[in-house]
Amino acid sequence: MGEDAESGDNSTLSPSNIKGKGGFKATSFIYALVALDNMGFVANMVSLVLYFGHKLYFDLPTSANTLTNLMGSTFLLTVVGGFISDTYINRFHTCLIFGTLEVLAFAMMTIQAHTQSLLPKPCIGKSNCLEGGVSVYFYATLALLALGVGGVRGALPALGADQFDAKDPKEAKSLASYFNWLLLSTVGGASVGVTFIVWVSTNKNNENWWKGFLITTIGAFVGFVFLVVGKPFYRLEVPKDSPLTRVAQVFPFFLSYILMKGERKMLIKERVHR
Repeated sequence: MGEDAESGDNSTLSPSNIKGKGGFKATSFIYALVALDNMGFVANMVSLVLYFGHKLYFDLPTSANTLTNLMGSTFLLTVVGGFISDTYINRFHTCLIFGTLEVLAFAMMTIQAHTQSLLPKPCIGKSNCLEGGVSVYFYATLALLALGVGGVRGALPALGADQFDAKDPKEAKSLASYFNWLLLSTVGGASVGVTFIVWVSTNKNNENWWKGFLITTIGAFVGFVFLVVGKPFYRLEVPKDSPLTRVAQVFPFFLSYILMKGERKMLIKERVHR
């Protein structure tokens, strides 16, 4: 154990045994990522209906439906990020993998908003004017965005919680404070986004959407740079098992129990009829 601690490999050690790792020094990098990431994500979630309508020529119901589908998919896909970080790779690398997809999706949105050939032409009598390659590019971007953002949000809060040992009374108190600061970072970043970024995007007759997306892309990229810089200070837990795996293992037994119970009822009915 002493050799592992000296070499900096903390993958097999419990958080309480890792000296100089974890704590608020480590979570400060996570707070930076949360603030910068939510600055762009929340700003886009409250304004994309306008983007869909003014730049992609969606009608209002289609714009609203597309946005709700995106948000619903994003929050559902947090399960994917949580499952992977619990079972296969640690939470730090999970955040990096899905964070790459998120930054790529924002970059693709920036390119589309700035490139006239990737925008549809106005049409009449249709719920939206997307077609061909433009449509494929748009929906591929939304799919990458939902997967990237959802995956990060499924692993990032738990990565911060790993920096405190719940069995240590002192660190257990700090763990409660961690979630308070995490919420403050989320709200602070979102507040900047819904004021500044939304203003940039909708300024000059909705012609600056690409600038708003560019700020979002840069903000997310810088946030993940902070996450990488903080790696020497993190306590990285070894993936073990996911609650979803245990549920999946129990489900076949539960199903067989239901089937056997149904067969018993049928046998009893047959005997009564006889």
